[in-house]
Amino acid sequence: MANFAGGGSADLHTVMLQMEEASVSVKTVTAVRDKLLEAYSEIMRTQV
Repeated sequence: MANFAGGGSADLHTVMLQMEEASVSVKTVTAVRDKLLEAYSEIMRTQV
């Protein structure tokens, strides 16, 4: 991927797979972050 981004040649199939893996990783991290923020908000709303 870095070779392709740097202007070099790379197998298109490999580049597309790596881009899809990166996309899935970002979506997963975003979903986990959203769940953590939701849990934190719920804890803050809970009265002691």
